[in-house]
Amino acid sequence: MLGSSCMQERRQSRTKHIFVGDSQMMALRNALHRLNGCPEIWWHNRTRDFQEVLASIKAGMRVKTSSGRFHSRTDQSPDGALPTGCKEDGIASFIFWDAWLDREIPLQEIQREIALLGVEPTKGDTVVVWVGSNSISGSGRTSVLLNTIDKLHALGVKMVWDSPTYIDDAMMAATTAKDLGTDSRTGIPLTYTAIAQRKARGEIGSNQYKSEKAFLAGIVEIPMTKRWQLTNRYRGLQCDGIHSDMRARDPMYYDLPCPKGPETYGRSSHCNWVEPFDDGARAKCPQAVGLDDLVLQSGLFAMCAAHESPFCYAHTENIR
Repeated sequence: MLGSSCMQERRQSRTKHIFVGDSQMMALRNALHRLNGCPEIWWHNRTRDFQEVLASIKAGMRVKTSSGRFHSRTDQSPDGALPTGCKEDGIASFIFWDAWLDREIPLQEIQREIALLGVEPTKGDTVVVWVGSNSISGSGRTSVLLNTIDKLHALGVKMVWDSPTYIDDAMMAATTAKDLGTDSRTGIPLTYTAIAQRKARGEIGSNQYKSEKAFLAGIVEIPMTKRWQLTNRYRGLQCDGIHSDMRARDPMYYDLPCPKGPETYGRSSHCNWVEPFDDGARAKCPQAVGLDDLVLQSGLFAMCAAHESPFCYAHTENIR
């Protein structure tokens, strides 16, 4: 098990991690906190936030919804004293980014966070930016990756790219709140067919690792997690078809109705959730956080010990 400071260049320097992306990166940030014995994440009151948004919409006011999504805010650090064993370097920042809607990485927010943390990557401090957005159209994923590399390299930070998750459409169909009935001829739920077709057309997901595979084939090496290979191998642990830790599904935009009114299935204009999750299945969904811990370790190994091949994912390159 590698520690989160394994890439630290000088003993006197500081090491800070910043996670930029969607719910997958939020779960990965929680994994880094677990590794360091720190509290996972600190939420503001989601219900209060959503009621404020609804009141503003009803009053005719324009509301900023974080690139089209209602996204509940998070605190970057706890109010009270840190638990025993948890040090400041073990706490990571999280910045929300949905690259499906906005392909430009939020560079100004990253720069602002670096300034607030008081670290200087160009003067010896180690700043690691873990970046990834699970939903990026297949045609644009490579360009987003290249643009992100250029922007972060100019900042002088270390970067880890988070590969996409394996999307299990059968699991998604089993746990979604949508019920479109069953095909009388085949007995297959119509919801499953709809999700499978959206996946095949590239309307959900991120090109199923094809972009990353082609990028690496071009002899360009960057640290990259093995999320795709690990979630492909252990897909049964993704109880909603995407997440191995249900807390990563932000209730702000997954469980509550769209304030603009009902949306056509798979054609959301105002509320860009992937699938509304069935509350009844939540209690039965295990928190398989160990899978996210493996994804985190794969990223740390890519940065600090790329020549090593830990047994837990030694054969993942053979997974297509």
